[in-house]
Amino acid sequence: MSAHRPPFDPATLTVRQLLASSVAVIDELIRRGLVRTRNSPLGDLAESLALRAYGGELAPNSEKSFDLRTADGRRLQVKARLVRFEDRRSQNFSAFRSWDFDAALFLLFDATNYDLAWAREVGRAETEALGRRVEHTNSYAILVRQAEAAGIDVTGRLRDAYEEIDGVERTAG
Repeated sequence: MSAHRPPFDPATLTVRQLLASSVAVIDELIRRGLVRTRNSPLGDLAESLALRAYGGELAPNSEKSFDLRTADGRRLQVKARLVRFEDRRSQNFSAFRSWDFDAALFLLFDATNYDLAWAREVGRAETEALGRRVEHTNSYAILVRQAEAAGIDVTGRLRDAYEEIDGVERTAG
């Protein structure tokens, strides 16, 4: 039987302790093989979920057009967003700068607990049709509310993959 641990309370930490903790968390996620970079872990987490849900192989970090070649050979561009549902502002997924993929996988996470709210797989043509040109960034933006109504619902498939990740032991790596 393990000793009782007090709950983690970030409100008691200094800014430097919070930043150090975030680095330690990212280090541990890398060690467990769940994220690949030191960026915000959301994108890497979404790619890791996609890999577990679809099989295949993650594209190299330098690949700009897609993130995953699925087991059946399709190229998926993975986009994730972390939102607070009480925030009513319009929110975009990260920019699209290329349409050289077969489908986009949109994942929306709840910022209060990192739960997966929904996931949608949207074909390239429909994804491109949703995009709104943003001249100053030479890209296309897609609103969260647009993606939520597009393509097909794959939430269950991605939630199953998330459950699998939650089962990764602390000794992995």
